[in-house]
Amino acid sequence: MDFLQNFPDILKNFDNYHIQGKMLDNEVEKKLDYIYKKNLKYDFFSKNLISIDMIIKELIQNCIKAHIKRWIFKRYKLNPLEPLDYQKSLRILRHILYFIRIEELVNNIKDYDYYYDVYLSFHKKLLLLHIINEGNLLPIEEKRIRLKFQETFLVNNLYDFYLKYSDTQEGAGMGIAIIIMLLKQIGLDSRHFVIFNYQNNQSKQIFKTISRIYIPFDKNYLLPRKKFDIYLKNHSIKKEELREKIKKNLIYIPFI
Repeated sequence: MDFLQNFPDILKNFDNYHIQGKMLDNEVEKKLDYIYKKNLKYDFFSKNLISIDMIIKELIQNCIKAHIKRWIFKRYKLNPLEPLDYQKSLRILRHILYFIRIEELVNNIKDYDYYYDVYLSFHKKLLLLHIINEGNLLPIEEKRIRLKFQETFLVNNLYDFYLKYSDTQEGAGMGIAIIIMLLKQIGLDSRHFVIFNYQNNQSKQIFKTISRIYIPFDKNYLLPRKKFDIYLKNHSIKKEELREKIKKNLIYIPFI
């Protein structure tokens, strides 16, 4: 579990499970079912298992689409930082999703070598999810994601969101909206969902996109951002300085 090596309290205090895959296939489904059955002792988890399972699978589907997009950049020699090239990649992605089964694309193309990772970490106070795909978020993608977070704040169900904000562009953030709505269904707001770029400390060339979901089992659980604020109040340090020290692993704010 290389990724979790960066979080010592997760390794020490949580029961951790790891799944890696290219597709959301029967093998992955069976592994998820096994993990679920082992952790039904957590009441909040068992009562909300259907919604939590949908969140995990939606995040996996987002990873697969992101990987196909990266493959399109490579295959068609497109520069993702150029707006016209990026829009072209979305048109190709829409065509692929409409006319080709994703399983056929992933399994039959030799130069498709992208894997996602799913980490489920259980503690009596918290379920922590990390779903990781290859490649970092592009600036245009970060902008779209921020926009979808803002838009979902104003609506309470996916149907209303679709009527008010949906567009026909694949990659427009509907997956993000679905996840936030599912979180709302189990009593959690968008603060329990974060997406960020991650760079491997050992290999500076390896970039990942991390989706992290906090699902508290204890109503008194404090999110790390709240612990961040508490740390600021109790120490003479500026917000930017604290962020930088956390990034460099000079200060560690634990999950529990």
